[in-house]
Amino acid sequence: MDTSGCKGAGADMGLFDWLRKREEATPGAEAVAPQLVREATDYLVRQTDPRLALCARHYERLAPGIEATIRHIVTGVRSLPEPCDAHPEHWASSPELAAFFVSADDLTTAFSRSEPLQRLFDDNPVLDVAYATLATTLIERKGLGMAMEGEILRRDVVQTSVSFTNPRVQLVASEPDELRRAIAYRMFEELAMVALERIEALRSERKQLSDDRALLQTRLQMLHGHGTGFDVQHVEDADGLQARMEENTRALAAAGAGVDALERELDVVIGVLQSSADLVTIHQRTMRLTAMNLLVEGQSSEAVREIRFGCAHAERIRPLTRAVLLVRYPRSGMRKVTMSFAEASRLPI
Repeated sequence: MDTSGCKGAGADMGLFDWLRKREEATPGAEAVAPQLVREATDYLVRQTDPRLALCARHYERLAPGIEATIRHIVTGVRSLPEPCDAHPEHWASSPELAAFFVSADDLTTAFSRSEPLQRLFDDNPVLDVAYATLATTLIERKGLGMAMEGEILRRDVVQTSVSFTNPRVQLVASEPDELRRAIAYRMFEELAMVALERIEALRSERKQLSDDRALLQTRLQMLHGHGTGFDVQHVEDADGLQARMEENTRALAAAGAGVDALERELDVVIGVLQSSADLVTIHQRTMRLTAMNLLVEGQSSEAVREIRFGCAHAERIRPLTRAVLLVRYPRSGMRKVTMSFAEASRLPI
């Protein structure tokens, strides 16, 4: 999901202002206001291709998927755990923070380097505590290791190691509800990115098919240019090329050639909305880990800590999965940090 702060969302953040009333109804049960559906539809069209508004009845065709998507997003956001206290002094006593960071210093560095968090504190001098999302890359890797079974040390035991890497303090806010609205907005934005990727893939396929068709036509013209006297080999080549032309014609029709292109792309967006519950998800996940971040699924002779966090996933061309914590972070925990030479060397030039 996008890593800019809440302010970057601009006026579109209003799409999810209705989350303010989340305590008044069962999650997902309240009606979605028509105005919200209209605003969300307009936003999605702007983010993918404004020309989609030229398609007949585009609003009526998108609205059912938009409404279902909003319900899905809001339900997911509400399922997230309440923000935890991420003060560096609480690192050792917090199972989640201890699993995400090797030390309290690493925690302090991650938050202190967050530009959105820095800006929020700079713009609000009286704000002592900020709310933020801490997102990391979640990696689960199976391998062989050693484990105690009673008093016997067994080797070659299948184990799953869990790591939380590349911590980033993404969205920031002065209130918890504002943070949840920002998360909802980013989920909707992520869905727009999925739709845009699929539209671009369709356009790329269409262009490739058009290029192939031009080449096939040229080759057919060259063959027929020999007149009626060409030999059997030429006839066989012509028949094969003609079959490929017909196959190309069918593929172009399926990809939406000519005037049907926008209609086909609108169908792609509708399909993404209908599958939003599978394409962009966020839900609470619980893990039981050892001190070495090995996943524990049954009984263990080692000390085990149970952690709860949000798991965000976007089914892009290159799927994205992030472990997410909602946190409270104090201004007093901010430090002036410098970048090491090794870190600076990895920056793009």
